[in-house]
Amino acid sequence: MKKTLASIIAAAFALASVSVFAQASAPEASAAAPAPMKADKSKPKHTLKTHGTKKGMAKAAAASAAGTNDKGAAQ
Repeated sequence: MKKTLASIIAAAFALASVSVFAQASAPEASAAAPAPMKADKSKPKHTLKTHGTKKGMAKAAAASAAGTNDKGAAQ
């Protein structure tokens, strides 16, 4: 039992030592600049819908600027 426990402890210590050594040499490899991101060239699946006609939207915008409703009555 003691030999098994001792071998498990020795294996854990060896694994920890290898891990520390690997981390110590890692910054040299990660010091290189990462690859640049590729530009997203995908198109959106859907476009936003606008309700009403362009003529109606222009009329509403003009009425709003004048301070009246679409029929010309004061608000």
